[in-house]
Amino acid sequence: MADHYASDRSNYDSGFSHSALGKELVDRVQYEAQSVLTRLRVSSVDDGFVAACKRTLMIELAEDIKTLKSLAARADGYPVEYLESEADIEAEEGIIPPSERKKSRRELRMYSPLERVLEHIASSPSLDGQGAEPFNRIFRRQRATPTPNQYHTLGFPRFAPDFSLLRDRSFFQLPPALQRRWCDRDGFIEVKSSSQQHPFPTADGGQASTLLTQAANYARMHLSARPFSVFSISLLVFGCDFCVCIFDRHGVMVSPRYHMWDDLDILIRVVRSLTRVLDEHEVGIDPSVSPAPHTMLLDAAQAYIVDPIGSDPRRWCTLCEPIWSSLSLFGRGTTVWRVRELDANNQLCGSEMIMKTSWRSSDRDSESSVYHTIEGSHPGLAKHVVGADVTFPDNKYARITAHALRGTTPGPNKPTLILHRSVIETLGRPVWEYQSERELLEGFIAALEAHQFLAKQKILHRDISAGNILLAEDPLRQGSAGFLTDLDFARLESDVEFKITETVSPPRGYGAIPSHLHGPSTRTITKFGGQRGGEITGTLHFLSRRLLQAMLSDKPTPPTAAEDDVESFLWVLVYAIYRRICFLDVGTSQAAEQKTLRRAFTKSFGGRTTEEILEARCVAIWNLTDAPLVIQHASAPLRVLLRQFNFTMVVAAERSYGTFTLDTPLFVNVNSGNAAFTHESFLGALKSVLSQLRDHPELDHRFD
Repeated sequence: MADHYASDRSNYDSGFSHSALGKELVDRVQYEAQSVLTRLRVSSVDDGFVAACKRTLMIELAEDIKTLKSLAARADGYPVEYLESEADIEAEEGIIPPSERKKSRRELRMYSPLERVLEHIASSPSLDGQGAEPFNRIFRRQRATPTPNQYHTLGFPRFAPDFSLLRDRSFFQLPPALQRRWCDRDGFIEVKSSSQQHPFPTADGGQASTLLTQAANYARMHLSARPFSVFSISLLVFGCDFCVCIFDRHGVMVSPRYHMWDDLDILIRVVRSLTRVLDEHEVGIDPSVSPAPHTMLLDAAQAYIVDPIGSDPRRWCTLCEPIWSSLSLFGRGTTVWRVRELDANNQLCGSEMIMKTSWRSSDRDSESSVYHTIEGSHPGLAKHVVGADVTFPDNKYARITAHALRGTTPGPNKPTLILHRSVIETLGRPVWEYQSERELLEGFIAALEAHQFLAKQKILHRDISAGNILLAEDPLRQGSAGFLTDLDFARLESDVEFKITETVSPPRGYGAIPSHLHGPSTRTITKFGGQRGGEITGTLHFLSRRLLQAMLSDKPTPPTAAEDDVESFLWVLVYAIYRRICFLDVGTSQAAEQKTLRRAFTKSFGGRTTEEILEARCVAIWNLTDAPLVIQHASAPLRVLLRQFNFTMVVAAERSYGTFTLDTPLFVNVNSGNAAFTHESFLGALKSVLSQLRDHPELDHRFD
């Protein structure tokens, strides 16, 4: 469930992940996609309004248009390489303040006239008889960085797009702190000064353009922060040219290139549609979700009502902001909420539960089907209540897929992403919120024993991460101090072959559907004992060293083994301990030391490439095991475990530390530095530390 959650609230710049994201984009972009404007319903903007707006715009904003043309013409006379580095050069020379470092002066000069053009289009009155347009969004220059102060946005890099599409003009009546939240944006604009800085492919084709990569970076934050987002819309302006991008978990669709003044009618239709025509679902909100009445806001700024899941008749209501939200752009895009059931009178009823929404590949079995294969139960395993693929509200047979939202179908033998939703009965909180080391270790032991329980049934989890091991809110009700959740990537090891035939509904989407795709079709699928697909799965920051090394080699990738998952448990344990200490309120006297610790934590768990993550396995965080802040907030037995782990990683050896030793070896089958983990060895090590804390309760560090 965890994709990236290591980031500090500072020390990030706009280049943090651009390189890795640019490479990831290459094979996921559909250029010259005519359907983008169809999805924006630009044809629904009244022709008379377009003509009238165009006339007044050319007259009233003639000077602004002249300025924008002049700036673009001058910028087109410089090489792209110079334009891309111009902001850094000006910042180093003190020409622009550090707060504006990401933009050059020529780009900054475009903002005011462009903002007036956008506002003219958005605010021009509708023609008589057209009827009131239901929405009143507004494009505004992003003058302050959106603050990552929501619980689920802790890891957000601190940079912002040039313009935000704000949900409503009343937004400006909110307190200043609430005006800087990512979740209140329905889209964004990124600006470049020259038409040469376009987002379209270049000759080398090895990496997406700078502009498209920047927009993708903003899109991943937008998808993560705006509740129940299924896609994100961006308007890209480069010189006097523009295009529209729609980012989703499958990739990005880029419209054809248009000229702002030669194709002014198209610009008017795009801006007007985004600000006044499209509803919340047409700008990217999950169609199966709707905002709850203001009388149900509870502890959240906005609560949401979720349609029934599968054949289960219950509706659900979120209780707070998400407790987890993936920061990755592509893939599962997992979000986790606390929810309660809604009765027929829209009143909350029943116990509080956990709802998870994520995208799954159509060539894998769903998480719910994996739960149904489990024989028996285990207290350390999340208790599954209901789960199914999400469907469109007006057609319960039409699943919400990435291609359905696009209004297309995947090619032959090509998978798509399907939105899946499940509810578990077990309430938990993140492992880094442990109140005592005993609670932390007891929770880990319960989750690891649940993993062993599944492994004995030949079910391998394959995605052990900081978001998938939780501490139980009610250990007595759960029967354990912690539990394991999220079986999205679980592999069922079976040789049974079977075939199924299913009906595939015609594609759904916003806009026209090609005529040959109107009717349903059937397809036959052959399955081999559960999920296959890619052999290496999981969250990069917690993958075993063996799998990370395999990803970097030219050799065939090996399948994930139980030992890889067990090693991931230990990386999560390290993450939990250091994250707990990194974000304590320690006061000014230890602020500098904590800042150093945070940097090491970020280096160890904030890498964006496989190379960075693998390199961090033996550096950074391990050098601070004896830091005063760690000694103060981690017991000697727990630091024994960390130190032994450190030395095993580096020299494949075990070492005692202080006056405490571990009764059970942590690793077995040590060979050339590649230690293989087993359930027995790691459980033995954890239980040994736990036993020492029980025997010496004065050593157990508590966070009251």
